[in-house]
Amino acid sequence: MKFDVEEFKERRKTDFEGAWHAGPSVITPPVSSAVYPRYTYKRAKVHPIYDTIARLRAAYMSMGFDEAMVPVFIDESDVYRQFGPEAAAVLDRVYYVGGLPRPNVGIGAERLAKIAEIVGRPLEEGAEEKLMKCLHGYKKGKFDGDDLTHEMSVALKVDDGVVVHILDTVFPEFKNLAPESSRTTLRSHMTSGWFISLSQMWDKRPLPIRMFSVDRCFRREQEEDA
Repeated sequence: MKFDVEEFKERRKTDFEGAWHAGPSVITPPVSSAVYPRYTYKRAKVHPIYDTIARLRAAYMSMGFDEAMVPVFIDESDVYRQFGPEAAAVLDRVYYVGGLPRPNVGIGAERLAKIAEIVGRPLEEGAEEKLMKCLHGYKKGKFDGDDLTHEMSVALKVDDGVVVHILDTVFPEFKNLAPESSRTTLRSHMTSGWFISLSQMWDKRPLPIRMFSVDRCFRREQEEDA
């Protein structure tokens, strides 16, 4: 179904939640032949990579190797302990894990007036204090960012969609946050994960330890000059 893309772009700026929920209205309804029970599904295909992984797992387990899950997040210090003098070359190709800081958000009379304007009514008595406690709790890590919208909606007694608009309009601090890197890396070699796992189990399991893991690694490969 054709629809006005620019209209939705403009609606997104003023009412993101409303534009989101209006999405199904522009989807072309399926014809009767494409609706259950007339529509039939063909047999699905297995991706060759996962098919290979399944065969490898079966082969290792048939030889008596137990399957293991080794850490994906590797602290930089563990890379130095494992690779020694070569650690710098290894770390040059890894991805470091980053995150957004939690800002100190103040609430003044001007912001409260904007919130009341968006809500469409004066804020209830005690709403300012509840909102301050909510933002302070987020700063202190009492709940995650996924729950911030819900916690604010409870404090203000409004719908989550209204809070999304409030965050976008009244609190620009959240939009302007820049990620900060940590000293934690994504596993670049499976041996990095095994280094940690085996250090915790070598004296607790009978030797030799027969285990395997088929999983992904993450490397920031550099292009070589021609």
